[in-house]
Amino acid sequence: MGLMLHGAPAAASPVDGTWAIRDLILEIFDCHDAVCGRVAWTKSPQQRRQDCGRTIVWGLSQAGPETWSGGSIYDPTDGNTYRLSAALESDGTLHARIYQGIPLFGKTEILTRVPPHSRDGWCA
Repeated sequence: MGLMLHGAPAAASPVDGTWAIRDLILEIFDCHDAVCGRVAWTKSPQQRRQDCGRTIVWGLSQAGPETWSGGSIYDPTDGNTYRLSAALESDGTLHARIYQGIPLFGKTEILTRVPPHSRDGWCA
């Protein structure tokens, strides 16, 4: 049963689900009136033992119908935390802008939806 707000169930974010980005799959979920993401799978078995279940995305607040801003993302490969904004595109991809300082000097990563438990070694 969903959380009740003002007599109606809370709506899930349109980005809830599992998303592939490079050699990583994130499980995106609602948390504390924002969007968060935890590691659901990594290509590297060594990283998998270390990172499975780790929340590496937090604080993304909805800025528009298909946009989020004000978030943070931890990069387990370099140990740094970056600022994050995201937009759900009409083709179903999620474009994440990852940056330090100002977005202009960042990079955009494109995430694609994947079925849950679709790869060997999925995090429990």
